[in-house]
Parts: sequence; C-alpha cells; structure tokens
Amino acid sequence: MELLVAQLLNGLVYGVLLFLMAAGLSLIFGLMNVVSLAHGSFFMLGAFVGLSIFHLTGSFWLALLLSPLPVVAIGVVMEVLFLRPLYARGHMDQVLLTFGFTFIFYDLVQTVWGKVVLTLPTPEALQSTLHIGVGVFSAYRLFLIGFGFAVALLLWLLLERSRIGAMVRAGVDNAEMAAGLGGNIPALFTGVFGFGVALAALGGIAAGPVLGLYPGMDTDILIPAFIVTVIGGMGSLRGAFVGSLLIGIADTFGKAYFQSIALFLIYLAMTLVLLIRPQGLFGVKFSDVSPPSAVTRTESASTRVTFIAGLVALVALVLLPFVLPEYQRALIAEIFIFAIFAMSLDLILGFTGLMSLGHAAFFGLGAYTVAVLGAQFGLNAWLGLGAGVLFAAGGAALIGFFCVRTGGTSFLMLTLAFSQLVFSVALKWRDVTGGSDGMALAEQPGFLGLSLSNSLVMYFMTLLFFVAAYLALRRLINAPLGRAFVGIRENEARMAAIGYPTRTYKLIAFIVAGAFAGLAGGLYVIYNGFISSDAVYWTASGDILIMTMLGGAGTLIGPPIGAAVFLLLKNVVSSYSDHWLSIIGAAFVFCVLFIPGGIWGAVQKLRWQGSAP
Repeated sequence: MELLVAQLLNGLVYGVLLFLMAAGLSLIFGLMNVVSLAHGSFFMLGAFVGLSIFHLTGSFWLALLLSPLPVVAIGVVMEVLFLRPLYARGHMDQVLLTFGFTFIFYDLVQTVWGKVVLTLPTPEALQSTLHIGVGVFSAYRLFLIGFGFAVALLLWLLLERSRIGAMVRAGVDNAEMAAGLGGNIPALFTGVFGFGVALAALGGIAAGPVLGLYPGMDTDILIPAFIVTVIGGMGSLRGAFVGSLLIGIADTFGKAYFQSIALFLIYLAMTLVLLIRPQGLFGVKFSDVSPPSAVTRTESASTRVTFIAGLVALVALVLLPFVLPEYQRALIAEIFIFAIFAMSLDLILGFTGLMSLGHAAFFGLGAYTVAVLGAQFGLNAWLGLGAGVLFAAGGAALIGFFCVRTGGTSFLMLTLAFSQLVFSVALKWRDVTGGSDGMALAEQPGFLGLSLSNSLVMYFMTLLFFVAAYLALRRLINAPLGRAFVGIRENEARMAAIGYPTRTYKLIAFIVAGAFAGLAGGLYVIYNGFISSDAVYWTASGDILIMTMLGGAGTLIGPPIGAAVFLLLKNVVSSYSDHWLSIIGAAFVFCVLFIPGGIWGAVQKLRWQGSAP
C-alpha cells in the first residue's frame, strides 16, 4: 500500500510538470492556432536560466520568480519577428520554423552551460520529509503538487472569469470584429504567446530539483506534453489538466510495473484518442482546411534543355569520385541515400500536401528488416533490402489507412504518434533490435562482385539507386496518378467533387512514399553497417523535413539539394565550428522566412523571371 501511494504521488508530480508544459502548448495552439516545436526549448531555457540565477542569488525562490522573464523576452522576440509573418501560411511553415529554432536553442544551452548533467538543489525549507499515512514523502514533491493545482486554478480564473480572458476569447472567436471594437489583436496574441512561454519556463525551473538539467531535456518533455495536449484536446485548459494527470500517473505506474511496454502504452493511448476523437477528450474540432501551403512549385515534365542539364549533372557525378578523397566519397554516398529518403517524403509533403512528422518510421522499418533478417536468419542483405521495402510499404499501408482519414494538424500528430509507437518497439525489443545500443549488420554484401568496403564501389552503388529512385518518382509524378496527387494538394474538395476517391489516392501516395523511405533505410544500414533506435525517433523525421523544405518541396530535385546542404553543413561545418547546430538552425529559419520555395524553388523563380519578356 505504501508503494502504491508513493507511485501515485510521483505520478501527480510528473503530471503537474507536464501540465505546466501542456497548458502553454494548449494556450498557444488553441488561442492562436500556432503549432510550436520550440516549446520544449523554453522549458529547458527556464531550467538553465533559473540555475544561473540561483548561483548568483543563492535563492531558489528568486530563481523560480525571475527565470521566466528572460525566457519570455526570447519567446516574444521570436513570435514578433519570426512567427508573426507566417500566420497566413499555415501550420507547415510554423512547425518547420520552430523546429529550426530548437537547433539554435540546443546549441545555446550547450555553449553557455555545457553538455553535462547539472543539478538544482531543493530549497532548504522543502528538504525535509513528511509522514502521511503509511508513507514518508518529500516535502518538495508535495509542494509541486500543490503548486500545479494552484496554477491550474489561477489559469482558469484568468481565462474564464477575467476581462483579459474575455478579450482573448473574443480575439480568437472573431479577430476582425474584436479589432474593430478597439482590441489590439497582435499585442493580445503576443501576450498569449509570452504567457505560454512563461508557463514552460516555470515548469523547467520547478522540474530542476526532480529531473536534473541537461541539454536534450527539451525533447524529453516535449513529446509527452504533445501527447497530453492531443489527448486532452488542443486549446482546452481542462483537457491539458486532466490529460497531464492521466499521463503522469499512467507513465509512472507503467515504468514501475510494466517497464517493457510502458512507453508503448502511452503512444498507443494517444493514437487511439486521435482515431476515435481527433479533437481530443475536451477539445473543439478544428477544420482541417488550412491556408495555402508554402509548397507552390511542381516538377515539370522533361524538356530538351532539362534533359541535357540532367545528363551533364549525371556525367559530373560519375566523374566526381575520381577527384575526391575517400572521406568525401563516403559523405556523398550518404547524401545519395538521404536524397532518396527526402524525395520519398516530398511525394506526400510536396506533391500530395500531407505533412508528416513520422516518416522516419518507414526508414527504420526498412533498415531494421535488413539488419534483423541478416542477424537472425543469415539472409543476404540484398534480399533483405527487397524485404525491407515491402515491409516498409506494408507498415505505411497500415498506418496510412488510419492517418489519411484525417488532415491538417490531426494528420501531423497521428503520424507522429504512430512513428513513436515504432520507436518504442525498436527501443524496448532489445532481444531483436538491440534497443538503444542498436545492432550491427551481420555481413556487408558485395555489389556486382566488388567489395563495398571500397569507397568508390559504395559511391557508385548509392548513385545507381539514387538515379533509379529519382527517375521512378519523376515518372510517377508526371503520370496521371501523380497529377491526381497534385490536384489533392491544391484543392481536395474539388477533386472529390469531380469523382476522385481522394482518400484512396492519399493512401497510395503514403504507401509509395513509405516504400521509398524503406529503400533508403535498407541502403543506409548496408552503407553504415549499423542501425539504432535513434534513426526512428521523431527528431529524425524533423531532420528529413528540414532537408526537403530547405531544398524545395514539390520540386523533386530540391530534396536531394536540401539533403546535400544539410549533411554538408553537419559534417563539414562541424569540423570547423562547434556551433554547427546554430548555423543549420539559422540557415533553415532564413530559408523558411525568405525562400519559402526552397533553394531549387528560388532558382526556378529566378529562371522564370529572367525568361519573362
């Protein structure tokens, strides 16, 4: 009984910390219709800024009071200068921009506070333990429970029983009418964003004595907070509170009694809620009709000029490895693999208009199929590659069957949920996948009788697959089926009205994209000789999103360019500067703001402008 009560209190503590994060997320999305992946960064910044204030003042309470202020200032600057220009573009650009900022904030924390785990001491007044019934409990943890309930009550009073809350609700319901009556809507929304950031920062400093402080704590808290927000209902304060307590308690009891499947059950709960009630338990159903996407370009059919240009580029790629050292050959071979991966995402993102944050799941399915079949059954890696493509396509068919029933933010969150289910299996099924330690390829295969340990052979093998994938996808896109995908992206309602089974077409696009992602995953494990659960984590899906949008979604040739830029920045810039994460993040933020069509889209635009009379 004592252990049961202790686990319940621990679950309430974790639930309260999740609530401080989820309440801010819910406010920002529900009241501003903004999806921010940088919210976990504000949690992390709040913790580290609070630690610095504690070291300066020696007072935990001053740190708790003051640490949100500089973090709010950072958040307000981000909202006014970077997010506000994107409100008319829709959720896609918001997600991508804020994901870019996570790189910058992560690098900032590593630079200022280092890479080691730090601790924030519990305030002296709460270092004691209390006897409650049959157990002994930490006074600070009991304080956190009371603090969380008090914050929840104050938020409810502020939003439901105050003039400010009425102004916020009026601005959300009808911004134009509220502005006509004298309301300053931009300032109001900035205030809401800053308030959400303050809650996240407050949660970070409050969590310090319990969870510790370390770079990466942003992603560790962000996904559970998203799960809470989705289950409770985006935009619902009541949903955030109830969902936080449910997930906090379920996660704590699961880790205590069902360690092997605890993570899986949390993601499964999120998936089931999204399938049955996409708006969450207490949320309001938003329309899936979004403002026009930033993806406005589409790959055109071949002309004589493009054919000659492509042939010249191919000849250059064939000759290139003979003038490069071994390391650079290997790097370009890796770029070819991720170019296939990025093109597979472009099929659903750029051409069908479906934004996925879980595409790494199919990359991982293809990679693990090759590795597991080789290790468990001694199957040749090339046969495993074919099986991996089929397995990834099958996984995409199963996941896509549920996902394509939704759209907009629900589709984004559902793909994230399914991807994290795959991640939890890869992480916990250690006997098969190796878990977080990963697994090595049993034996590297040959290629046309040549050894892939030779970087020149590896280069041409990956080039061959890249060219074949590009030509196959280009042919598909220029076929009637591909044109149907583009029609769905442009106006799904009109396509349905003229008789196209749009859900079926979206499922086909999802399956084909999954198959090509599985091909990339299988090639990667052959190239790298190793695969781990990190390749399936949601940040891997974010990386491939960056590659696709950086090069130019909806152009097909753009994603390989984006993959090349991303990996070159990561591998080359990191050898000269420890701040390569900030450089990548800043470059991506710049691209989202000023080159919405990506690098290749900008090149095409300049070419069309130059040819205009």
